[in-house]
This record gives sequence, C-alpha cells and structure tokens, in this order.
Amino acid sequence: MQRTRYRILVLDPSPGLAAGLAALLEGTDGLHAEGRAIDGRMDGLQPGDSAGVETMTAGPPDAVMLDPGAFTLPPQDQIPRLRACFGPMRLVGYASGDSPSLARTCLALGFRAFLSKSATLETIRLGLSAVRAGAVFIDAAHAGAIVTLPDHPPPAPTRSLTEREAYVLKSVARGKSLKEIGYELALSSKTVETYKARGTSKLNISGRREIVEYAIRAGWV
Repeated sequence: MQRTRYRILVLDPSPGLAAGLAALLEGTDGLHAEGRAIDGRMDGLQPGDSAGVETMTAGPPDAVMLDPGAFTLPPQDQIPRLRACFGPMRLVGYASGDSPSLARTCLALGFRAFLSKSATLETIRLGLSAVRAGAVFIDAAHAGAIVTLPDHPPPAPTRSLTEREAYVLKSVARGKSLKEIGYELALSSKTVETYKARGTSKLNISGRREIVEYAIRAGWV
C-alpha cells in the first residue's frame, strides 16, 4: 500500500520543545510527527545507533526539524551527522526571530525551510507543505536572510491588482505551490499561473524572491 503520511522528526536539546512541537504537528495535513531530545553535541546521532532511523516508529523521516543554533556543532557539521543517520531527508530549521545570518547560512547549506520559534501553527504547516511539495519556505521573521530592504521602504501599491491576482501572489509569497493555490480556489494550476503572471506584470516584478520582497513591503507577510 502506498504511504501517504509525511514523516517529521523534531530534534531538540529540550525534551519539552521536541515533544510539544511534534504533538502539535501530529495528524495535521497528513503528517506523522515524533519528537526526540538529543544532546547539544549530537553525540547520539551515529550511523546504526538507536537514535538513528529506528527512532521513528513509522520508519525513517522524510524531514527533520531542528534549531541549528541550539547545538554546539556548526550547521555545516550537523548536516553530515544527520544524513548519516537519516539518509536523504529534508531539513527544516527554526530559531529565534532575530537570526537572519543563521537562516542565510542554513539555506545556503541546503535547508528547505527556516521558521521562527514564535511562528504560528498555520505558518509552520505552510512551511512543511512547501517543503513536502519540493519548494523552499522562509517566514517573514527571517526575511532578512534573503532580502535587504531600505530602512523606510516606499509603500507597495496594490490597487491595480484584482482580488484573485493579489490572493495568488500572497499565497506564493507564503510558500504555497500553484497546485495548492489552485486547490484552494478550485482552479487549474495553469489558470493560477495566469493570475500570477498578470499580477507580477502589473507590479513589474518577477520570480519568487521579488514577490516575497513586495509582499513584505505590502504587509502581506
């Protein structure tokens, strides 16, 4: 039988945080989440160790969530340790909201998402949905990791956008795929792409990065 649940393993030095976050995610959007506390040096994560693949009751994880700043190993040394234990999983980072440099480093190393520890459950779900779909997601608290805005950016006009165009661009900025947006609007992915193209053309922007920059200026995220 084909597996449909997406397996998430939360690793953190704090047992309460690991278990709490896993409990929040378990069962939502077809997720199976488990939490495990590990030491700050990740000494327990060794190939074949009981902290490896066998940690998850349902099998190896599709994605591992962790706060890279909570461990003594730098992110570039954490990744080989994690992959040796869990194989080709996707990495999702989370940290305090004032960590753009850490977020930038992790994204450059291949993390698929970076979230704030204070992110709402809805934002976390959006991030995991994007990762599951093969996209990259970063929440507004860490936007400085990918964009540099002036101290007083000019307001972003939105009056020229139709309601559908604005909805599509907001959703893209939040990490949703065209397929997910189409499902929400009961439209085909091709039609959603048309709304996206019209909206970006009106605003004279292109690509996800410029959409995110505009969304921040407009106060959408």
